[in-house]
Amino acid sequence: MKILWHEKKWLNYFILVLVGSGLIAFLARNDAFLYRQPIMRISQVKNSQSVRTTDEYGNHDQQTEQRLTGKVLNGKYRGETFTLKNTFTESHGEDQQFRSGQDIFLNLYHNKQGQKPTAAFANYKRDVYLFLLIWLMLCSLLLVMRLRGLKAISSVLINFILFLALVKLDIVWNITNFFWIYAAGAVLFTALSLLIVIGWNEQSRVTFAAVTTGTATALGLAVLIMWLTHDSGMHYEALDFATQQPKQLFLASTLIGLLGTVMDAATDIVSTVFELKRSQPEIGFKQLFTSGRQVGRSIMGPLINVLLLIFFTETFTLAILYFRTGNNISYTFQWTMSLGLVQAIISGIGITLVIPVASFLAAWRLEWKQHDNT
Repeated sequence: MKILWHEKKWLNYFILVLVGSGLIAFLARNDAFLYRQPIMRISQVKNSQSVRTTDEYGNHDQQTEQRLTGKVLNGKYRGETFTLKNTFTESHGEDQQFRSGQDIFLNLYHNKQGQKPTAAFANYKRDVYLFLLIWLMLCSLLLVMRLRGLKAISSVLINFILFLALVKLDIVWNITNFFWIYAAGAVLFTALSLLIVIGWNEQSRVTFAAVTTGTATALGLAVLIMWLTHDSGMHYEALDFATQQPKQLFLASTLIGLLGTVMDAATDIVSTVFELKRSQPEIGFKQLFTSGRQVGRSIMGPLINVLLLIFFTETFTLAILYFRTGNNISYTFQWTMSLGLVQAIISGIGITLVIPVASFLAAWRLEWKQHDNT
């Protein structure tokens, strides 16, 4: 009977995910009325003969022109049929091939008064895939973590809103030393995340102290080294679309990335030490500290590898583009990889520093609490 109950439970979960995914896909597919920009659903596609192209660097490609026909789904011209052209390449470096049934955003250019406007492709409508991915992520968290999954979702949502608010403050205030806005935000990120996921207790307070100490120390060391070397080799101008002081933008983004990795390591270490103390109340400070360091050593390698993989993912496509356009390894590294690698190294330093800090704080607090109770 117990096995049958579990099978029925997982069947209900599967039906929930399936029905929810279908409902979200349907709603996202029919949400054009929510947008101000015109959206066209492609009903007919005609492709021309592909033409072989070769650029000055010897890169070969295939270029094809499309004639797209479809109806506008929203706005003033809802129901109107428009035809436009689209050119795509086989490599899809800066373009995209369209098929019948897809939705695209349009730019409408008005000609003479009373005449039908001319339509041009603006962007691809991707909200269907975005909503489905978010829904599947939510379902996975709820199925695997239950209530903790719901808390994690709430934490992510609140921190996302807080981050948008910080960016808005940065834009509205337009101050010179805007790094401190994000530094204060980092403290709020940490406090809110721990408060929601763990709760207001001894464990969350120790984790908060370990995270803030490890993050501040690692970033402080990085800033000190930059100051001593006069930012030698740091190409802040390589930041994309930097409209403010590029060094402060770099430090702000470094702080946010560093905070995430340090929080991950500190949470694992502190939670393990606290759980060890709960299961073995007689264990002492030295054993708790040693256990925390062992946990840190076991997770340090995978976390640093994750940092490197994220770094490779962020720079891979741009680096390939630089290589394809005749640039050497040194120039490509300076302008596409150097800043990202520095951020990864700083985060690695943060992980290394937080291991003894989190282990010491957790072991010391538990030992002090035990003596205080006795």
